[in-house]
Amino acid sequence: MMSFIKISIISLLGLILLGSCEKEKRSLPIDADGNTYDTVVIGRQVWLSENLKTTKFNVGTLIPLLPENADWTANGSGACCWYENDINNKDTYGAIYNWYAAQFNTQICPVGYHVSTKEDWLTLISFLKEAPIEIEQSFNINQVGFRAWDGSFSGSGGCWWIYSNDGTPYFIGSLNFEIGYGMPKKTGYYIRCVKDP
Repeated sequence: MMSFIKISIISLLGLILLGSCEKEKRSLPIDADGNTYDTVVIGRQVWLSENLKTTKFNVGTLIPLLPENADWTANGSGACCWYENDINNKDTYGAIYNWYAAQFNTQICPVGYHVSTKEDWLTLISFLKEAPIEIEQSFNINQVGFRAWDGSFSGSGGCWWIYSNDGTPYFIGSLNFEIGYGMPKKTGYYIRCVKDP
């Protein structure tokens, strides 16, 4: 009788642990393609710890995947591609998006997240100045490069688009965390999402 009770308790604990692991897995942010993302808490912000890699908006509409240089250059609406047009780069680097795609703020990120704003980045940068290097490393910065407005790829540095409601194409460089603007809106950068307040 005693061994039956022990087996029952062990089985119950196993089910509880399995259920909590499933709950934990389900709580990860999920984009419209079904990709899940790890997150990192930095200060009072929760960021995706990797670049966005969806090819759909949350409403199910496809984001045009434009590998050809001529198509990338001629396009004047939201578009994406993989670095060097190689889908094997998806999980390592995420997708590259033009500025138009990044302006679909909450529709392109997992539900409950948005494309990072200047204010989000300034808060992050301020916190990182005082934080240990391990915190910055948990953000998973990569220097893989970007796609120029003419469709060609550059292998130096890397940037993220910033959501801007004033129409200015702001971006931030991963080498020095400096905010810039003025690049053509057809340039392809990455997107990093942050949790809604």
